[in-house]
Amino acid sequence: MPVRSAFSCAYSQFVSRSSRRRPPIDTGQSNLLTKWSDIVIGLINPTKCQSEGAQSAPQRKGKRMVPVGATRIRVSNEAVLNTRGRAAKLLVATALALPLLSVQAHAQAAPHIDDTDVGSEIIVTAQRRAERLEDVPAAITVVSGNTLENAGVTNFQELGQVAAGAQVNFAGAFTQPTIRGITTLTNGNNVENNVAVYVDGFYEPSALVINADLPNLAGIEVLKGPQGTLYGRNATGGAILINTLAPSAEWTGKAQLTYARFNDKRASAYVSGPLADSVRIGLAGYYRYTDSYIRLANPAVIGGKLGPAAPIRQAAVRLKLEADLASNLKATLGYNMVHVDDGRTDIFTPFARVSPSLPAPPLRATEPYTASFNGVTESPVTNHQGTLKLALATGIGTITSYTGYTDSKQHLEFDFDGTYVNSTIIDINFHQKTFQQAVDYNIDAIDGLNLIVGGMYYHDDIATDPVNRTLIGGVVAQRTIGSVKSDAWAAYADATLELARGLSLSLGGRYSHDKKDNDYRVFSAAGAIVSDAAAKDSWSKFTPRAALRYEIAPRTNVYASWSRGYRTGTFNFTPPAIVSEWRAVVPETISAYEIGLKTAQDGYRFDMAGFYYDYRNLQVATLLRSPLCAPVPAPPALDTCNQFLNVYQNAPKARVYGIDGQFSATPIENLNLRLGFAWLNAKYTDFRDAVGTGLNAATGLNVNNQVQDWSGQQMARAPEFSGNAGFDYLVPQGEGGLRLAANVSYTSSFVVNNPALFGPLAGATVANQQRYRQGGYALVNASLTWTEPSGHLHVTVFGRNLTNHRYFITKTGSSNGDYGTLAEPVTYGVKLGFDF
Repeated sequence: MPVRSAFSCAYSQFVSRSSRRRPPIDTGQSNLLTKWSDIVIGLINPTKCQSEGAQSAPQRKGKRMVPVGATRIRVSNEAVLNTRGRAAKLLVATALALPLLSVQAHAQAAPHIDDTDVGSEIIVTAQRRAERLEDVPAAITVVSGNTLENAGVTNFQELGQVAAGAQVNFAGAFTQPTIRGITTLTNGNNVENNVAVYVDGFYEPSALVINADLPNLAGIEVLKGPQGTLYGRNATGGAILINTLAPSAEWTGKAQLTYARFNDKRASAYVSGPLADSVRIGLAGYYRYTDSYIRLANPAVIGGKLGPAAPIRQAAVRLKLEADLASNLKATLGYNMVHVDDGRTDIFTPFARVSPSLPAPPLRATEPYTASFNGVTESPVTNHQGTLKLALATGIGTITSYTGYTDSKQHLEFDFDGTYVNSTIIDINFHQKTFQQAVDYNIDAIDGLNLIVGGMYYHDDIATDPVNRTLIGGVVAQRTIGSVKSDAWAAYADATLELARGLSLSLGGRYSHDKKDNDYRVFSAAGAIVSDAAAKDSWSKFTPRAALRYEIAPRTNVYASWSRGYRTGTFNFTPPAIVSEWRAVVPETISAYEIGLKTAQDGYRFDMAGFYYDYRNLQVATLLRSPLCAPVPAPPALDTCNQFLNVYQNAPKARVYGIDGQFSATPIENLNLRLGFAWLNAKYTDFRDAVGTGLNAATGLNVNNQVQDWSGQQMARAPEFSGNAGFDYLVPQGEGGLRLAANVSYTSSFVVNNPALFGPLAGATVANQQRYRQGGYALVNASLTWTEPSGHLHVTVFGRNLTNHRYFITKTGSSNGDYGTLAEPVTYGVKLGFDF
């Protein structure tokens, strides 16, 4: 008799005896031993189960037993309800004891994302187990790689064009995603975002690496709302799960060449197939170079232009080797190399409120899409990552282990005054080493109950390599060395229990502990130690969740949920002038309430959710005047300081509420329609001591370090309205045909990345208005693809931002003036591809 069958029988005996005995309370050890004896008897004497099972052919009414040896254990609802407390204790012990006993495969399904076939099932892993999208009691946007391509979305930054309520913006070179107005306003090499990004199940801590294109993509899941229970630290706003293509059982592959405006050249290739009966491989490569749309201004001719200001370079290699080590054990070994160099958002050329201390044109660029600086503006980062995923099928579920190690080299160099006068250049160099280990045990063998228990460990060490430098007038004025070490661990459990037919309750919780150690040392130009500081802190948090789901009709569910999220505390990498005051900002916390409706029917899908967030201790950053500068001169003399420090603080309270949803349909054959919408109200409710960049109306210049009251103001990257609509239509011809696709996305006015006000010196009319807002705009992308009848060769012509709308991806200011980076203007190109 198979072990799994023996356990099934033994558990059935336990439930049967327990339901007959039904003691009023558990009296302790004697009852527990009795329960264990029921299990042990069934395991060591399976013939007893077989004989008893043979005699009980007609099942009593209300029982939902299955034959001995079946893959799931089914018990009556009455038995489950009457023995829930006792069975919970048994289940935990069993979960720890049985993995080694099983010899039967029970593999966990992989994510399946095919949103082009509306009637098909979309399988997601939002709850760290594979299940249908409509059965998950949470708001999720799922987009396949094909849909992203049809919509003209080619990189992570453009994700918001197909995911209503989401945005991806920048703070300097650092990519910062936003979900439902929850985003980070702190940035730095040592800073992790509060929307967690996972690639193939592995956490990506670097805000530099995620600024990459999206080749070799199976699909993306955008999990809206805090994910503190299942995804843990730094998932305050949600999580973005990026899934790349898995190795295939048959040989397949594809290759693409793209050429577009601004000398944008891209090449990608992917090949996958079996190396042996039980071994499969997938190998992907990607390369991109573009001159970029930003040009250097001619320092000798007003209005003249030179070569590219910030070329974009990317390269990636992804290797997956998948092997069936046993009938119930699968291993996936991965290697990922990612190189990204995109310096666009580290251009500081001011376009308004320019300080008189800066030079006049042509030594300063003045036209849109132009820049001026000394040296180079670049931000190359290279990641090498090794991963190992093990999936062990047991008699009652699947144990999955994720082990990853990443080695990352990061370099940032930029001219902070943004002119051709050799004033202030910043040179930043870091080496980051990250180890992560997570283990999940997904137990699904008991009918009416899904349980996942797990834990994780995370270690990150980021240090200057070899040194960071500040140059003034081309001469090194300061050298800095430092490091930040982070250690974190967590344990979590989440259970979904079927209370009645169609009614389920999910309960879960995670306990997290984080610790950070900082060291920092500053040297003068002569090599003398100017500052020597060290600081450390730690934080612990419990983040629970609860969700109730009811299936009101086949594949139609309503749900209500409550959850909490947590973002770990952190230190500004640079300590204050008084090093004893070097303290961490405390963790962010969020409590979220959500109700929703989901349905998936033949020909269409629809879901909608309403939500309310109570958001505490938001981590924000402000620019403060550097102590390296001379004292501020008395008026009317001008402050010529061009050096600033990024300093963190906590905003006490904010609240967010809104409604979002999405609809997809196939009204006729070969026509797919998509629609997404979001209405959002996200405001600070208590932030009276914010530090912002105000305006002095008398001088027309910016005022740094101004204390402002942001209470009642809109949070950054939280437009009131946003939405998208798209379609693709295929005129078939054999295995190919002609496909027309288009996508329109809209966002209303919002704060790009700095919520500062004009302030009291600007006059009463505008004093409480936010300065650095982007007006509302719509983006239109379209493509036309012809695939020859065999389905192998295809040619695409495409256009992005066809209305040539001008909008900012960064926008802020300092005493030098207002500065920001415009997004790419209208772009068009051609793509040649071959699939086999």
